[in-house]
Amino acid sequence: MKNQNPASFKRRIFALIYESLLIGSVTLLTGLVVGILQTIIQQQISISPKIFSPIYVICLLGAWWFYFKMNWLREQQTLPMRVWKIGLQSVTGNRAILRELRLRFMWACVFLVFVPLLSYAVLGYVGSLKPRAMFGLSLIWWLLPWGFAWLNPRKQFLYDYLAGTELVDWRDKK
Repeated sequence: MKNQNPASFKRRIFALIYESLLIGSVTLLTGLVVGILQTIIQQQISISPKIFSPIYVICLLGAWWFYFKMNWLREQQTLPMRVWKIGLQSVTGNRAILRELRLRFMWACVFLVFVPLLSYAVLGYVGSLKPRAMFGLSLIWWLLPWGFAWLNPRKQFLYDYLAGTELVDWRDKK
């Protein structure tokens, strides 16, 4: 596979917006399954509901990883990437390997989920801001991984750069 041109920033953002709808569905389905299991377990055993928070997070991360891994390994793209004709590959121009995909997923979770959540928690602890303002300020962290693309010669998002992957234009691919 030859090194292809990077997909445009606009198409990648539109694919991310579409992807958020699908990940929202995966999240809701995971929450439903964990909630049903929690209810069944709590009816059988007297157990604190607080125990289920880390279990939910682990199940959620597992469901997200399963969704992305299935799509990236099989087709090198998710449904939104297919719609916008964007492919995922290694920076060498080859098909991304499992190690690179794991790193991409891990770094994306760090920058798009954990850093904003940590920021929200810290802002709530130290400030007297309203939740809506805290939420908005926490999302400013999303500028870091996506803003990095404007500075990078291959237009990679920060998590792609750290994982050794890139999103490329597949409009000409047959």
